[in-house]
Amino acid sequence: MEDDRLTGKQEAFALAYVETGNAAEAYRKAYNVKAATQHSTIYSAASRLMADPKICARVAELQDQVASMSLYTVKAAFDEYEVARILALAAKNPSAAVAAVTGKVKLFGLDQPSKFDHTSSDGTMTPKPTMIQFIAPDMGDESDD
Repeated sequence: MEDDRLTGKQEAFALAYVETGNAAEAYRKAYNVKAATQHSTIYSAASRLMADPKICARVAELQDQVASMSLYTVKAAFDEYEVARILALAAKNPSAAVAAVTGKVKLFGLDQPSKFDHTSSDGTMTPKPTMIQFIAPDMGDESDD
Protein backbone atom coordinates (compact mmCIF):
# COMPACT_ATOMS: atom_id res chain seq x y z
CA MET A 1 0.00 0.00 0.00
CA GLU A 2 1.32 3.42 -0.99
CA ASP A 3 1.99 6.04 1.69
CA ASP A 4 -0.29 9.05 1.07
CA ARG A 5 1.34 11.28 3.66
CA LEU A 6 3.38 14.28 2.61
CA THR A 7 6.85 15.02 3.88
CA GLY A 8 7.27 18.05 6.10
CA LYS A 9 8.63 20.10 3.22
CA GLN A 10 5.83 19.01 0.89
CA GLU A 11 3.26 20.05 3.50
CA ALA A 12 5.07 23.37 3.93
CA PHE A 13 5.02 23.81 0.14
CA ALA A 14 1.26 23.13 -0.02
CA LEU A 15 0.60 25.59 2.81
CA ALA A 16 2.83 28.26 1.24
CA TYR A 17 1.19 27.74 -2.15
CA VAL A 18 -2.30 28.25 -0.70
CA GLU A 19 -1.03 31.34 1.13
CA THR A 20 0.77 32.95 -1.83
CA GLY A 21 -0.87 31.43 -4.91
CA ASN A 22 2.61 31.21 -6.43
CA ALA A 23 4.32 27.83 -6.79
CA ALA A 24 7.82 29.26 -7.20
CA GLU A 25 7.44 31.43 -4.10
CA ALA A 26 6.02 28.46 -2.17
CA TYR A 27 9.03 26.39 -3.22
CA ARG A 28 11.42 29.12 -2.07
CA LYS A 29 9.71 29.25 1.35
CA ALA A 30 9.36 25.50 1.91
CA TYR A 31 12.75 24.40 0.64
CA ASN A 32 14.93 27.28 1.94
CA VAL A 33 16.29 28.09 -1.52
CA LYS A 34 19.59 29.96 -1.67
CA ALA A 35 19.65 33.39 -3.31
CA ALA A 36 22.03 32.10 -6.01
CA THR A 37 19.62 29.38 -7.18
CA GLN A 38 18.60 29.90 -10.79
CA HIS A 39 14.98 30.85 -11.42
CA SER A 40 14.61 28.05 -13.97
CA THR A 41 15.62 25.50 -11.33
CA ILE A 42 13.03 26.87 -8.89
CA TYR A 43 10.25 26.93 -11.50
CA SER A 44 11.08 23.40 -12.63
CA ALA A 45 11.08 22.00 -9.09
CA ALA A 46 7.87 23.86 -8.22
CA SER A 47 6.18 22.52 -11.36
CA ARG A 48 7.14 18.96 -10.46
CA LEU A 49 5.66 19.41 -6.99
CA MET A 50 2.43 20.87 -8.41
CA ALA A 51 2.14 17.84 -10.71
CA ASP A 52 2.35 15.40 -7.77
CA PRO A 53 -1.17 14.01 -7.16
CA LYS A 54 -0.66 13.89 -3.37
CA ILE A 55 0.35 17.54 -3.26
CA CYS A 56 -2.47 18.55 -5.61
CA ALA A 57 -4.96 16.78 -3.36
CA ARG A 58 -3.56 18.51 -0.26
CA VAL A 59 -3.62 21.93 -1.95
CA ALA A 60 -7.25 21.37 -2.98
CA GLU A 61 -8.12 20.31 0.59
CA LEU A 62 -6.46 23.41 2.04
CA GLN A 63 -8.14 25.68 -0.52
CA ASP A 64 -11.54 24.18 0.38
CA GLN A 65 -10.86 24.86 4.07
CA VAL A 66 -9.87 28.45 3.35
CA ALA A 67 -12.91 28.97 1.11
CA SER A 68 -15.34 27.62 3.70
CA MET A 69 -13.84 29.83 6.44
CA SER A 70 -13.87 32.85 4.15
CA LEU A 71 -17.46 32.30 3.06
CA TYR A 72 -18.57 31.91 6.66
CA THR A 73 -16.82 35.14 7.62
CA VAL A 74 -18.35 37.09 4.74
CA LYS A 75 -21.80 35.66 5.42
CA ALA A 76 -21.55 36.38 9.14
CA ALA A 77 -20.46 39.97 8.48
CA PHE A 78 -23.24 40.43 5.94
CA ASP A 79 -25.82 39.14 8.43
CA GLU A 80 -24.55 41.48 11.15
CA TYR A 81 -24.73 44.48 8.81
CA GLU A 82 -28.29 43.52 7.87
CA VAL A 83 -29.34 43.29 11.54
CA ALA A 84 -27.74 46.70 12.16
CA ARG A 85 -29.58 48.15 9.16
CA ILE A 86 -32.94 46.82 10.34
CA LEU A 87 -32.38 48.13 13.87
CA ALA A 88 -31.32 51.53 12.51
CA LEU A 89 -34.46 51.78 10.38
CA ALA A 90 -36.64 50.74 13.32
CA ALA A 91 -35.00 53.44 15.46
CA LYS A 92 -35.56 55.96 12.65
CA ASN A 93 -31.82 56.53 12.38
CA PRO A 94 -31.15 56.88 8.65
CA SER A 95 -27.43 57.66 9.02
CA ALA A 96 -26.87 54.39 10.90
CA ALA A 97 -28.85 52.54 8.21
CA VAL A 98 -26.70 54.13 5.49
CA ALA A 99 -23.56 53.13 7.43
CA ALA A 100 -24.77 49.51 7.53
CA VAL A 101 -25.50 49.54 3.80
CA THR A 102 -22.08 51.10 3.16
CA GLY A 103 -20.51 48.30 5.19
CA LYS A 104 -22.23 45.69 3.03
CA VAL A 105 -21.11 47.47 -0.13
CA LYS A 106 -17.49 47.49 1.06
CA LEU A 107 -17.73 43.87 2.18
CA PHE A 108 -18.34 42.80 -1.41
CA GLY A 109 -15.89 45.27 -2.93
CA LEU A 110 -18.61 47.20 -4.72
CA ASP A 111 -17.02 50.49 -3.64
CA GLN A 112 -13.94 49.85 -5.78
CA PRO A 113 -13.60 51.37 -9.25
CA SER A 114 -14.22 49.16 -12.23
CA LYS A 115 -11.21 47.10 -13.28
CA PHE A 116 -11.99 47.19 -16.99
CA ASP A 117 -9.07 47.88 -19.29
CA HIS A 118 -9.98 50.86 -21.42
CA THR A 119 -7.05 50.62 -23.81
CA SER A 120 -7.42 49.30 -27.33
CA SER A 121 -5.16 46.68 -28.88
CA ASP A 122 -2.89 49.41 -30.31
CA GLY A 123 -2.34 50.87 -26.82
CA THR A 124 -4.45 53.98 -27.25
CA MET A 125 -7.33 54.84 -25.00
CA THR A 126 -10.75 53.83 -26.18
CA PRO A 127 -13.23 56.68 -26.48
CA LYS A 128 -15.10 57.63 -23.36
CA PRO A 129 -18.67 56.38 -23.19
CA THR A 130 -21.27 58.76 -24.52
CA MET A 131 -23.12 60.69 -21.85
CA ILE A 132 -26.82 60.00 -21.97
CA GLN A 133 -29.11 62.75 -20.79
CA PHE A 134 -32.62 61.87 -19.72
CA ILE A 135 -35.23 64.51 -20.39
CA ALA A 136 -38.62 64.34 -18.75
CA PRO A 137 -41.37 63.88 -21.32
CA ASP A 138 -43.53 66.88 -22.15
CA MET A 139 -46.74 66.37 -20.18
CA GLY A 140 -48.51 69.22 -21.88
CA ASP A 141 -49.90 72.28 -20.17
CA GLU A 142 -50.37 71.63 -16.45
CA SER A 143 -52.73 74.55 -15.90
CA ASP A 144 -56.40 73.85 -15.35
CA ASP A 145 -58.53 75.18 -18.19
